[in-house]
Amino acid sequence: MLEESIRLKEKLVIIYGVRRVGKTSLLHVFLNEKKVPYILVDVRDIYSENGYISLPAICEALISEFERFTGRLGFNERNIFDGDSHESLTKVLRTINEWSANKRMNFVIAFDEAQYLRLGGKTKYDGIIAWSLDNLSNVGYILTGSEIGMLKDFLNYEDAKAMLYGRFKTEITLGRFDGELGKQFLRKGFKEQKLKIEEAELDNAIAQLDGIAGWLTYYGYYRGVKKLPYSKAMENVYNEGSKIVLDEVNRLLSKSRGRYLSLLKAIAEGIGSWAEIKRYITAKSGSISDTRLSSLLDSLIKFGFIEKIENTYKITDPMLLHEMKKLSL
Repeated sequence: MLEESIRLKEKLVIIYGVRRVGKTSLLHVFLNEKKVPYILVDVRDIYSENGYISLPAICEALISEFERFTGRLGFNERNIFDGDSHESLTKVLRTINEWSANKRMNFVIAFDEAQYLRLGGKTKYDGIIAWSLDNLSNVGYILTGSEIGMLKDFLNYEDAKAMLYGRFKTEITLGRFDGELGKQFLRKGFKEQKLKIEEAELDNAIAQLDGIAGWLTYYGYYRGVKKLPYSKAMENVYNEGSKIVLDEVNRLLSKSRGRYLSLLKAIAEGIGSWAEIKRYITAKSGSISDTRLSSLLDSLIKFGFIEKIENTYKITDPMLLHEMKKLSL
């Protein structure tokens, strides 16, 4: 789908998927193997450094990555951005577009974890992207997001008053590896390590790690590269994975953390319906209004920590599920 989108010169592609399902890996491999002219900016890194998405930081990242890209091609383009370019994102984008037009290239700007663009203060990055789509014929965008609801809130393309309303887009959603695809993935890795793993173990690993490519990669590393036995490899995966997911929970759910943890604990215990969750929360930590409960659950969905399947809430990540089962409230 990515290849077809680029071939057709589509200018807005969005890749959704839960954390560690392989969005960034897909993007890196595609852009490099297909030799697409591109800039890739990790928006979450910029947010982590600044606490918001500052305009100078975005401009600096784009300029730096553009110069790195053109340097690989043997061009010296260090002087094409004038001195005040860090103050005008539209000027930076226009310069990239003009350079691409002169080279007869269609350039891709990829924003990884693009939902953080919503945290730009007075700068409306959705409006700048919309302006670019309308005015810059040689620049297109690929956006990825693991906080799917937050990315959709930022894009807001179903609202007739929104900046990106009515723009044509290609949406790609990455899922978990099913059993056979997961086994193919692991077999290829173990083959490189000249290691033969029994089919039953592969099935167990895929089931235990819920087919999430990132965790399967951790397992493959500890089992294939470090040559640890299955139980020890899995222990290491859970030790490392738990640190990562708990850091994400603490970072994203710092407000109302106690309430969120109560909800996650309930869902981890198999209490999946809205009514059952309300009874659990009320019993554990006191009354909660219907509106407040729905708002908290919606936020957990938007952040990508839970999903709703046929009126039942489920935790999306096996590491988070593991930690919430252990949690004492």
